[in-house]
Amino acid sequence: MWVIAVIAIAVATFFKGYATIGICLASLAIGWIDFSIQAPKPLSETFINAPHTHTAIVQSTAESETSRHLIVEIEGIGRCRVTSPSFFPIIEAGDIITFTSTLSTPKNQHDLPDEWDLESFMYHQGIVGTAYIQPENLAITGHDSSLIWRIKRLQTHVVSLIGASQLDSPTCEFLIATITGDDSLLAPENRKEFASAGLAHILALSGLHVGIIAIVISIILFPLTLLQQRNARIIITIILLWVYAIATGLSPSVTRAVIMASIYFLGMILQRRHSSMNAMCCAALLILLFDPMAIYSVGFQLTFIAVASILLFANRLNPINPRRKILHYIFSLASLSCAAMLGTGIIVAYYFHNFPIYFIIGNIFVIMILPFLMGGGALLVILAALGCDPLWLCDTLNWIYNIIAVITKFSATLPGAEITGIYFPAWIMIPYYAAIASLLLALIYRRLFWVLSFLILAISTIAFHYAIKPQYPNQEYFFPRNTYHTDIIARDTTTMYLFTSAPMHQYDEIIELSKTRYRDYMARRDVDTLILVTDTFKSDLIARYGRNIVLAGQHYIIIDDNNDIYTPSSRPNYALVCRGFRGDILELYDTIKPDTIILSNDLHPKRRNRYHNECEVAGIPVLSIQKKQ
Repeated sequence: MWVIAVIAIAVATFFKGYATIGICLASLAIGWIDFSIQAPKPLSETFINAPHTHTAIVQSTAESETSRHLIVEIEGIGRCRVTSPSFFPIIEAGDIITFTSTLSTPKNQHDLPDEWDLESFMYHQGIVGTAYIQPENLAITGHDSSLIWRIKRLQTHVVSLIGASQLDSPTCEFLIATITGDDSLLAPENRKEFASAGLAHILALSGLHVGIIAIVISIILFPLTLLQQRNARIIITIILLWVYAIATGLSPSVTRAVIMASIYFLGMILQRRHSSMNAMCCAALLILLFDPMAIYSVGFQLTFIAVASILLFANRLNPINPRRKILHYIFSLASLSCAAMLGTGIIVAYYFHNFPIYFIIGNIFVIMILPFLMGGGALLVILAALGCDPLWLCDTLNWIYNIIAVITKFSATLPGAEITGIYFPAWIMIPYYAAIASLLLALIYRRLFWVLSFLILAISTIAFHYAIKPQYPNQEYFFPRNTYHTDIIARDTTTMYLFTSAPMHQYDEIIELSKTRYRDYMARRDVDTLILVTDTFKSDLIARYGRNIVLAGQHYIIIDDNNDIYTPSSRPNYALVCRGFRGDILELYDTIKPDTIILSNDLHPKRRNRYHNECEVAGIPVLSIQKKQ
């Protein structure tokens, strides 16, 4: 690649007729080299096989009900994800910690097909290892006080200022998400409503939010213009925008927007013409130069495709003459939303498996209102930092947010507001974007050829989606690797059956967790019914009589305690040994005489290993769900 890069640069320099080809080849070669240098390196076997003591700086934190998940940077190893108990003293970004643990490489724990690819996700995040830290093996030894980390901690300070105000809880959560980028406090039902209304992008920091912050900064610095210090005002604005980007975590969308804004403002100082498309490409180049793994980020893909679509389509989709200013502005909001959705709609559907139908309704009104809410929120933060907590401002912000909430709820509850369960292979995007390119050429040249090309490609994309669908067997069954109970999943065409050894009071919780965990599996196979298999149940695929389960013609007996129940009327094919059993595995085999013993994943690891070894020594056929056999 180094050789290709040198040759390509030489071609671009000395052969003007082939300069474009040379530049493209040089860019690809340099990008490949950059990726090879910065790609995560595999974790050394030294750290996998035995516990080691590591010193790391905490990059970010996330909380769950029982655990705290930390992204840390370990010197000489790289980025790792470690988990500690939630009751441990508060750990913040910038803390220096020392811990002793055995690291492991991120691996998928797929029990059913089409589950989330954890291994790929971790790799694209630059995470090379994971670990669990016991409380006694973790200590906070210091705090990074460099300028960068002081800026990063501004986010926490702003969150605390907004949280301590007299805002209503929904308004507070919304402002924290839209100003700081911390959406962890948002209620799941609110998040779902915004997604159904096509307003999910409002909750994630983007160019829209950076633009509003830039306007707020510009208003605050307006006195500098009156003092004939226009350039100073611009430079301070650029500096403050980068402070904002660093404080909010340098997400691809915010970084892209700040780079484009910086180029625009520098153009004003230098009195040079500004090209938004060139600025966008420059932003992409700089981001990928410093973080080539960002190209795999959904945020990176969405922000750049959305901006490109807006630049190419927004003005061309607006049918109103600019001289009719008010009407032109309203239609501009609609055309902007349509343009962004043209580019990003298929990516949203691919990653999130849904598509909002009435996205225009919400975006027209919310985008007009959002600047006032965020501007008021920024003013509230400034006043709170000065020791003020004006009730009138909080009431005003609550009133504005309630308008946004009403619009969102209205759009989300309209009939057919959202298409769900959308699944298709990634290559479908090729004819889709070919159709989008044809549409652009049709809008530019107004030729019948490009119109027909667009229609043919659009129809072909839809046809490919429905005609080339994967074929699945009519019946499947699985034994998921759960920690605290044993489950059996069986599917017969569009109906899925669930057996669980969990106690009855957990049935509702397990059903809901299963619907979430196996959502993709069920949606891809058009499963519309999930049935919990009770003590007595019978269908074509699965039947249950107490501890006896007949699955696809195979007889299983569930062993989950030490009671004297091991006298089946017929010899079972399998004895499924679960968490509650603590007896003698050899005695169990002699009593039941199954063809094979299956050790469930919910058994204690030491007991499971002991049972496995005893069976192997005795020549008893044995399988372990934990080993995914």
